[in-house]
Formats: sequence, C-alpha cells, structure tokens
Amino acid sequence: MKRLLGAAALVLVLAGCSATPPAAEQQPAETTSFPVTVTHSLGSTTIPKEPVRVVTLGPSDADAVLALGVVPVAIHSRYGFERGVGAWAEQKLGTATPAVTGGRELSYEAIAAARPDLIINVASGGDREEFDTLSKIAPTVALPTGAQPYSPRWQDSTRLIAQALGKPAEGDTLVTATEAYLRRTATDNPSFAGKTVTYLDVVSGETYVGGKEATVVTTMHELGFVDTPYVEALPASDTQHALSAELLPRIDSDVLLVYGFGSSRDEVLAGNVGLANLNAVKNGHAYFLPDLALSSPSVLSIPYGIDAMLPFLRTATG
Repeated sequence: MKRLLGAAALVLVLAGCSATPPAAEQQPAETTSFPVTVTHSLGSTTIPKEPVRVVTLGPSDADAVLALGVVPVAIHSRYGFERGVGAWAEQKLGTATPAVTGGRELSYEAIAAARPDLIINVASGGDREEFDTLSKIAPTVALPTGAQPYSPRWQDSTRLIAQALGKPAEGDTLVTATEAYLRRTATDNPSFAGKTVTYLDVVSGETYVGGKEATVVTTMHELGFVDTPYVEALPASDTQHALSAELLPRIDSDVLLVYGFGSSRDEVLAGNVGLANLNAVKNGHAYFLPDLALSSPSVLSIPYGIDAMLPFLRTATG
C-alpha cells in the first residue's frame, strides 16, 4: 500500500488558500555560479540564474529553504499550517507573509500567480504529470533519485534543495550538524541502542503502521532503535501499511509512537481496544506525538521533535 500522504494523510488535515500577500523577493547572495543543473527522480532541471522567487510544495521543503536563508514567496502546506510552516520553522520565517495554499491537490493557478523562478517539489510523490505541469510554470526540482514517494531521506532532500539554490556547501553544513546532533543524542542515551520501535498512524479507528523507510522510523533508526520483525519483513516500498486488529500484537515494541490526527490519547485508545491492550501501552511506553515534526523531517524539525520526546524515550528505555 502506498504511504498515506503525510503522517497518514496529507488526507485529512488541509484546507483552502490564504489571502496573505506574497513575501518580498529575496536578494541574491554570493553563492555558486549559475546556471545550475540538478538531477532528481524525474530527470534533471537547470536553474538558469539564482532564484529570488521560490515556491515550495513538499511537506518539508519550506523548512530546508528557510534553513538555507531563503524565504519562499509561496508555500503549499499539505499539513494545513496557517503560515505554511510548523512551529519549528516559525523563527526562520520571521515576519514574512508568503502566500499559503493547502489541500491534497496543488493549485497550479496559485503557483503561477506567485511568479516563481524556482519550484521546489522535493518531498513529493514523484509524479511525472505533476512535474511536467509545474515545469511549464518554472524550473522544478522533484523527488530525489531513489527515494520512496513522500518519504525522501531528509539528508537527500536538504542537499538537493541546497544544490538548486546554489548553496551546496551550506546544505552539507546543515546535514552534518543535524547528523552530529543525532549521533550525540544516541551516544548520550545508550539505552536506545537495539530497542524496538513502531510508528502508528491512527485515523477514524483505522491503524496504519510505518514501514522501515517511513520518515519517522528512519529518524528513530538514527538514534539506535530497530524495527520489529513484522516491520522489518515489509517491502521497503511499503512505507505505510494498513494493520488489522489481529495483527496489532505483532508490532508491539519497546517504544510505540502514535499520531492520532487531532484525537487525544484517550480518544485513540477508546476507539481501538487492540491498541490499548498492547504491552507498550500498558507499560507506559507509548508516546502520542503532539505534532507532525517528524512526519516529514527536516534539519529544523528533527531537533525540535526529538528534544520534546527525549524525556519519554529515556524513561521507556531505562
């Protein structure tokens, strides 16, 4: 089964367009010489000159662009963020007011109205028709080569976006610093090593388990956690898998991460007796994620999300 868009859906959380005016155009900085050509899953894209009107479309794309010092003129927020980004990126966005759209479907009219000179659609599904349509508006950068749809590794996304912006060295620096943060966190918490972890999306009473290439799961791997045998046996392309009630015991783990799409812990458990009966839940080793920081991880959201979860992880693995 293909991954439900987002943390289990770019499916449920989104709505409408913002009427806020576009952000001011960026002033070019001293960077790599243009034109720049980047390679992605759908071929290659040449950016003829340093972009000053960047539009971001993938869930974590705006994070990477902001971390690289560029404020998008428009953001498509598949997670329905009012200003286009999560709390972890608000400081980088500052007082800027990019045009914000939301929803499962892209508005090509709104994208064209932003007059982009570069479209970043990296944390995407890698759809050819979508890419071809966007490329008629402006040079477009798509899913990284070899990435699963909607589940690129944050390192690959960051570096690809940095190349497109003419800032490859800055991208490498961001990746190196975030990897160092993850290694330091793992080293400081040796109890994480070898502990099993499972990630679940629970929506409308249905349960979906994150596969071994799901973005939340791969970030936990970087802290030393490992998959349950059930998840390990899933195909790498199966980044999100519907789970029947009778299979729930097979994903019981040392640490359970659950996202309930606006439902509280009690509401999620009341609607899913099988989940409530897992040992991880009974033993207090289930963490109900308060936000989407790790659902499409970035150099900005990873420290934010992990720092918030650390007290729980230390207790659950101690």
